[in-house]
Amino acid sequence: MGLNVRKTYRIGKNTRINFSKGGGIGFSTGFKGFRISKNRYGLRLTIGRKGVYYTKWFTKKKKVKKVKKLGKTNKEEQKLIDPEVDFERVPTDDEKALYLYLGSKERNYLLSFLLIVLLLSGIYCFVKPDFLSYLISGVVSLILLYYLFFTKLHRFIFCLNRSIKLFTKNDFDKSYALLQNCLLIKPQNIKVLILLIFTTFKLEKYEEALSHIDTYKKIEKPLEVMYFIEGFACTELGKYVEGIDAIEEIYSEEDDIKYAKYKLLGDCYLGLNKIDMAINWYEELPVNTNEMNEDLLEYKYALGKALYIKGHKKRAFNYLAKVYDYQVDYKDVKELMYNL
Repeated sequence: MGLNVRKTYRIGKNTRINFSKGGGIGFSTGFKGFRISKNRYGLRLTIGRKGVYYTKWFTKKKKVKKVKKLGKTNKEEQKLIDPEVDFERVPTDDEKALYLYLGSKERNYLLSFLLIVLLLSGIYCFVKPDFLSYLISGVVSLILLYYLFFTKLHRFIFCLNRSIKLFTKNDFDKSYALLQNCLLIKPQNIKVLILLIFTTFKLEKYEEALSHIDTYKKIEKPLEVMYFIEGFACTELGKYVEGIDAIEEIYSEEDDIKYAKYKLLGDCYLGLNKIDMAINWYEELPVNTNEMNEDLLEYKYALGKALYIKGHKKRAFNYLAKVYDYQVDYKDVKELMYNL
């Protein structure tokens, strides 16, 4: 019988370090509706709310090597996994960008260089205390002070690194303010735009999130998660046609992402008063299971409400009754059940 040992230690309010036999040492950080986890198997991102969540694994990929067996023809070549290169890290473009969010701080090479020069000039003053050594040390000190207090580059790097730290501590308002300062200095910096897209989404500043996504599109091809944020934001703002266009750019076939697509598409068509199409998308969700959780609650309510609007009262009752039994005060389900 296999034995699986798992232990979790909480660091701060929303960050945990996990120890397990299978996954090794890993960590997860975030909050409800926005969480990133990492262990030996890879990186996982979860983002969303209201029963719509984008969840994706960025796993380690196996590097495959062709090996020719003795006595075999070229047609009989087989692909074999070389143990020495098995599980070599091959990060995707999405994963590289997400590592920027995860806390990859901007390196201040110029500051490091100036500090090293100042240290060397101080040593020179100690070894050879003359006018020239003091002059060099003084000039370097003045250059360092000017760089720290008057240059935009240092202010940009300081604000960016500070905003990353504040975001990981869930201090989103202060992080947002610092990122705004960064944007004034470098309006098309990729790392700043990625962080602002996530921050404004969390703060429910949907119009601004869409603006930053548009700016990002002019520089680079958007990440899949950005299309999800764009579709979600457009749906919340009532921009249903734009929401559908964004959602249709989500290409993953993983179940969680597919369900997020179906739910958002259903919401958009419901907003456009195309009830039949909304029902068709809601029916693609796992609504016929007897199980119940917060996500299934949202799915069944959405389908039941759409069926109610269409006039299919019997079918609507079947779904809304399950919602009512699970959570009697969920949205307007009590009123809908009374009318039915």
